[in-house]
Amino acid sequence: MDSNQFSDKVRGVIFGHAVGDALGLGTEFLSKQQVRIYYPDGLEHYAQIKQDAHRCRWAVGDWTDDTDQMLCILDSLLSKGKVDILDVAVRIHQWAAGGGMGIGATVASVVYSSDFCTQPHRASQRVWLSSGKQAAANGGVMRTSVLGVWENASPEAVRRNAEAVCKITHYDPRCVASCVVVCLAIRSLLHNTTAMDVLLHDLSARADTYDPGVREYMDRASQPDITALRLDEPDAIGYTLKAMAAGIWALLHPSTYRQGILSVIHEGGDADTNAAVAGAILGARFGFTGIPQAWVENLRHHNDLHARVDRLLTMMKK
Repeated sequence: MDSNQFSDKVRGVIFGHAVGDALGLGTEFLSKQQVRIYYPDGLEHYAQIKQDAHRCRWAVGDWTDDTDQMLCILDSLLSKGKVDILDVAVRIHQWAAGGGMGIGATVASVVYSSDFCTQPHRASQRVWLSSGKQAAANGGVMRTSVLGVWENASPEAVRRNAEAVCKITHYDPRCVASCVVVCLAIRSLLHNTTAMDVLLHDLSARADTYDPGVREYMDRASQPDITALRLDEPDAIGYTLKAMAAGIWALLHPSTYRQGILSVIHEGGDADTNAAVAGAILGARFGFTGIPQAWVENLRHHNDLHARVDRLLTMMKK
């Protein structure tokens, strides 16, 4: 792969994540049936997003907390030149303290702990234990995509970084497995090193080392029909393995970025998160040039995002 193609894929990951998040807001927290009612002709543009009590909090074409927190990680990498857990934690805390619009319950429970900025893993573990080891929300995997890009020459470094950053707020092994699987998938796509069937086998084997329950969702994602993921399942839409499965489905089945994103968001559920995860993987598959330009150009902060990616690419070349 030449450098231009690699750079296009890296930019595709970051923009794919943000575009999926921004468009997915339109169907977030809706059932699939409600999506049909809200958008009888389908949702294809930011300007179509219904400005109800939830969605009107964001400007048209803006992304949500999924991308805000991904940028906390990206900005830390640009500042420190390495994965610095404490710096990422401080940035997430500052984002939350500054309004943190869309912040999830798990993240809020952890970031407002008194020791979060000094010992985030301990704070995260404590919150997880207090849940009876049941807290496995998607707030870790929704922000993880950039860690599939960073130190991408080494799959072990990608795994280590994804695990460490996930545990800043999400300690459950299912959350960690989700982040590791998504980041390793992105990393492999950047290098075009593995056939899809081999990659899926390798990712499933890696997931097994964290929690055997992950494989069920890997198997669901291997089915071409996205309804097998049940993304709008009541009381489970924010489950980390659903978001991961949306990403793996996007890895295997769609023929274009556009097709993949529209398929995910029209399933409803936690659609901005599912589409952020799927969008990052689709961006790695099809590159920035594969993302519809109208979605890029109408993304509210697209120039700022381009500048960040430019800095990231420059740093990665050194």
